Amino acid sequence: MTNLSEHAPDALPTTARVTIIGGGVIGCSIAYHLAKCGWTDVVLLERHKLTSGTTWHAAGLVVTSGFTTATGMKIARYTRDLYANLERETGFATGFNPVGLLQIAANREVLGDLRRKATFGRMMGVESVEVAPDDLRNLWPLARRDDVLAGFLTQADGRANPVDVTISLAKGAQAAGVRVLEGVEVTGVTQKRGRVTGVVTDRGAVESEYVVNCAGMWARRVGEMAGVACPLQAAEHYYVILTGVDGMERTLPILEDPAVYGYFREEGEGLMVGLFEPGASPWALDGIPPNFNFGELEPDLDRMMPWLQNALERIPSARDAQVRQFFCGP
Repeated sequence: MTNLSEHAPDALPTTARVTIIGGGVIGCSIAYHLAKCGWTDVVLLERHKLTSGTTWHAAGLVVTSGFTTATGMKIARYTRDLYANLERETGFATGFNPVGLLQIAANREVLGDLRRKATFGRMMGVESVEVAPDDLRNLWPLARRDDVLAGFLTQADGRANPVDVTISLAKGAQAAGVRVLEGVEVTGVTQKRGRVTGVVTDRGAVESEYVVNCAGMWARRVGEMAGVACPLQAAEHYYVILTGVDGMERTLPILEDPAVYGYFREEGEGLMVGLFEPGASPWALDGIPPNFNFGELEPDLDRMMPWLQNALERIPSARDAQVRQFFCGP
């Protein structure tokens, strides 16, 4: 990945009004939005490369359906619109593709939940249309429909490339004067009379009025540096990419089936099956290994195969497909 730093690491500033720790999508988004508010005396410090923690392997779903608070819904709508238009400002595409989101209800409990959320979404300006099971034949021809009670289509939702989103946000922040430095590790947070005063890094100290913890799966350790408890724990997350599934097209909407804890979308002319099994397995309880960057975890096939097989009941033609990648990441 290209180093985005316009300043060499040895040009680490000695002061900044705001220091952001972590160069994933959240850290870069905060840097971008602070700059939009006129706060340009900001430095973002990334210990390795932008996106190298968990952002790089995110599935990139950009959806507005399913939120149950006005604040959450407004943020989701704003985010979708931002990713759709950010390239015009920064010159770097986010990869946003409004293929739509199709959620299906295969039991009464899920049906009631999706109807409530769709009603709330329409009240908040998000158009989620209930569709009959027979309509799924045209929307997602590969999906089994015999047990589906209804579907809910949010046409304006879609997918983006998480790495491209992050780089675009970083470029927007840099253009406004924010300093984005890679290869700088924060090793401590300084304080005086109960308030943070800056950070200590492996390349020197930065005096700051505000320090923002955007360290992702390292956030608990960064919090401990300032005596703050961040109750966060990395957990295993899985997706599988299958090849040889006839009928997969890039224009298909994202398909979500809460009854099987899975989502489905096209990936490089193959099928991505994402799994959100109940009771995910925690990872690295004793601390994340040093220098864990762009890392993958060894998948627990014995634990996950039943969940995958259950999810694939929704896509019968995928049962005999070839596994291109069985991915596990924190």
